[in-house]
Formats: sequence, C-alpha cells, structure tokens
Amino acid sequence: MFWQRVVLLLLLACCLSISATKIIIIKDARLVPSNTTVVLNALFNITSQYECVCQCLSASQCRTVTYYGYNNTCSLFSTSVKQTWLRRMSSNQSTNVISLDNGTLSSCTTYDFQQPPSLFVTNAGPTAMVSSDFNRDGHIDLAVTNTDAQSVSVFVGLGDGSFDANVLTFPTNGSNPYWLTAGDFNSDGHIDLANCNEGSNTISILFGYDNSSLFSAPTTFLSGGTLPSSIINVDLNNDMKSDLVVTNTGSDKITVFLSNGNGTFQFPGLSMTTLTLPSSVASGDFNYDGKMDLAVASRGTSQLYILFGLGNGTFQSNMSIYSTGSTPYLVRAGDFNGDAVFDVVVGNFYSNSVNVFINNGSGAFNTMYTYTTSIVNPIDIAIHDLNADSIVDLAVSNQGGNITIYYGTGNGTFGLVKSLSSQGQTLKSIIISDLNEDGLDDIAILNRQNNKLAVLLAECI
Repeated sequence: MFWQRVVLLLLLACCLSISATKIIIIKDARLVPSNTTVVLNALFNITSQYECVCQCLSASQCRTVTYYGYNNTCSLFSTSVKQTWLRRMSSNQSTNVISLDNGTLSSCTTYDFQQPPSLFVTNAGPTAMVSSDFNRDGHIDLAVTNTDAQSVSVFVGLGDGSFDANVLTFPTNGSNPYWLTAGDFNSDGHIDLANCNEGSNTISILFGYDNSSLFSAPTTFLSGGTLPSSIINVDLNNDMKSDLVVTNTGSDKITVFLSNGNGTFQFPGLSMTTLTLPSSVASGDFNYDGKMDLAVASRGTSQLYILFGLGNGTFQSNMSIYSTGSTPYLVRAGDFNGDAVFDVVVGNFYSNSVNVFINNGSGAFNTMYTYTTSIVNPIDIAIHDLNADSIVDLAVSNQGGNITIYYGTGNGTFGLVKSLSSQGQTLKSIIISDLNEDGLDDIAILNRQNNKLAVLLAECI
C-alpha cells in the first residue's frame, strides 16, 4: 500500500502540475522514488490512473513521464541503468538504483546525432506522428498519418532504432488525414488514436486492441467545422478523461469535444468562433489556477491567442492576444526557464522564424524572443532536452529539409544552434524518443515529399 500511495500521489501531482513535486526518470520514463533502493522490473499497483500517462513541465523537473500500464500496474524499468539517465528530485536528495546487469554505471555528458539518418518507407504523404508502445512489447512504436493515402500506419519498433518490416496500415474513413493525437479515450487501458481529416471535415478514432490487429476499424464524427487542421487531447473539465480540441481553420473556430470516458464524446462540441484561421493548438495551465488553458496560433491574423479555462470545458470571454511572426503554423507549450510554469513557442511559416513567449507566472506573455537562424518555413517543433544538461531545447522541422536544434540556456533564451540533414524535403512532424533503448533520446521526422520516415539516432561522443 505504501508504494501504491507513492505512485498515485506522484501521478496526481504531475498531472495537476504541482511544482513542488519533482520526479526522477530513467531511460524510457519509468519512475523511481527518491531516497529509495528499488529492484528493476518491479511493478506498482494502481487503481484509477488509466494508462498512467502524465506530462511534466520541463527537464529540470522531469521529462515526459509515460507509464505503460498492464492490468492496472505501472512497471518501473526493464533494462540496465546509466548514471546520466537520472533526474534528481531536488538538489539535496539522491536516488539509489540497482543495475539489472550488475555492471558499472556509465555516463555520457556529450552526444550528437548520427548522419546520414536511417530512412524507412512510408505510405503516400506522411504528415503527423505520435509515439507510444502500442503493442505492449516494451519498445517504442510510431503512428503516422498518410494524408495522400487516407490512412494511418504503425511502425512497430524493434528496440534497436529500426522497425518491423511489416508496417501496419489502418484506413481512417476520412479524406486527407492530418494531425493526430494518442490517448485512452474509452478508459480500457489501451492507447487509442484520434486524427482530424481535412478533406471530409471529420475526426477518426482508432481504438487500441490487445491483439495483433492493434486497432479497431475507425469511428468517425464531424469535426464541428471545416478544414480541421490540428487536434490535441487534454482534460478540460477535470474529470480525468481525455477531451479533444480541434482547430477548424476553414470556419474560424476551435471546437471542444468533452469525453464521456467510454469512447464517445458530447455533441455538439463547444465552439469558440472569435478566431481567424486557427492553425494549431496547445494546452497548459498558463495562469496556474489548476484549470487547463489553450494557446492557439492564428495564421489569419498572425497572432497568438491564450484562452483561460474555467474547468468545465469552456473558457473566459476575454482572451489574451499577442503578435507573432507572419503566418504562425504551429504552437507548442513547455517550461523554457525552469520556473515550473508553461511558456509557449510558435513557428512562423512565412517569416521563417520562431517566437518564444515567456510566461510571467500568471498567464501573461509579455516577454518574447525571436529566432531565425537556419529556419526556413517551420512546420513542427519538438521540446526536449537534447544534450543531457537538464535544460529543454527546441528541435525545429523545416520545410526546406533540415532540422534546426536550438539549445536552451535555462533562462528562457536559446543559444547554440545545430543544423541536421533529414535526407529529404517538405518535412512534417518531428518527435523525440529513445528508439534504440540506449538511454539517449533520438529524433524521428517525416519527409512528406519523398514518403520517408527519417531516424537520427543519438550517440555519445
């Protein structure tokens, strides 16, 4: 019971963004309590936390924490431990860890990414991508929307940075599937997928199965508007269920679908119609009131909208509005200065720039930094610690074909810049994950023009 309470408290604190709770992670985000010696492969029983998924604010607190739950349990970790995988809970605490192979703990303080990348063939028009262990074999898999093939493909990870030759493909029953999100929408403990279909103005949901087929036939419903361009899942009414938020670019609104917890959603969706060509949405508790808020990029007015949540799926009538570069294509949220408050980054397609908005702690973003070096038509941004200094960095996917890394300084600004080749053009979604299970986080990115998935493995130097 003691360990069960520890895990439940840490999960709850993380999901509610309580800054006083720091979490240590090892390798692919398994949790270890502080000042505790634990046995590898141990299981903690859980009760109400479906899939045990929780997002932390920053690498200075913790990285993204994802528990792969099996029969209402959350496993710790399954391979040997390296010293640099540890994240301290605070400066005066430590963690004792037993190595699986009883070998010497090793460290890696500097690493780079392999060039050229490994390339894997996708279906036509790969656009968006999410990662998870969909088949529950302990390895990270990738799910990709194929806009020109009207499908979603799953690349089954082998744990060595490569994928099973048998790429699983699922129809979406919608036209031009675009961005997608992963979550447990029917509360059965399996990861599901939801994507927006731009051509048919619909949302498709693939429910996860615990068998070789992985996903069900798609369930589709109207997106609440036209040209749905992005989709996220977030709990907007504090009921521990994953709600959906969709930007309907063609009808100048965002639509919220509150979850019933059984795979269905409340209709009609709740819509905000005071936006102009909303192109992307991100979530976070920006004003630190325990209620999730939204950041929306408007490519019609080149502005960033902040919508403050009321905790019931609706938002305050007064929005905060900030100017961005020309035609903001995407928005992401993360803690860039280590103050345990969500900041926001925007990628501006036509001004070839990235804007970083720093939160003052109460939801105001009056400090903005602009970066342009090596950026050409930014499409996506991944937020992650890419050099093992416990400070979050930015990895920018550029339509021109390169990946631009901005290394964080810890105070909200970004310094050293690195440019990496993807061996392709018209880049789309980018994610960061440890694909070869060596404790270093790798880069995966989609090349839409040549229908390729590029993987850049991290290596210690």
